[in-house]
Amino acid sequence: MELPIENREYEFDASQNSLIHNLANKMRFVAYVLIGLGILEGIPAIISLFKGNFEGFVDIIVGIVQIVIGIWTQKAASSFSLVVKTEGQDIENLMGALGELRKLYSLQYWLFLIAFFFIALGTVLIIIGGILGS
Repeated sequence: MELPIENREYEFDASQNSLIHNLANKMRFVAYVLIGLGILEGIPAIISLFKGNFEGFVDIIVGIVQIVIGIWTQKAASSFSLVVKTEGQDIENLMGALGELRKLYSLQYWLFLIAFFFIALGTVLIIIGGILGS
């Protein structure tokens, strides 16, 4: 007995799987680079903090953010790889991968908004300080 069309799972063909596999591999590479850069950013900053120099605190935050973005990119890459490796669950796995991408870009979205806020605030304070200092 054939399943009703709404109960059938879509299966990507070989060229579609190749595209998704290629995307997952590139995402994985970017993830490893981001994690590595985050570590390279954080190590000197931590050493600087132990020496009593608190200027490295911002570098630690930047390093942590890079590591988190790298880890979430790796999770998304793994989810995309599942689309290629499994059968009968392509749409479910694709939706999971898109959910991981949504988390990744939501994090970046909020980080950019916060950064823009502080840039605007700093600009206003510099302008006010220049006006009041005159």
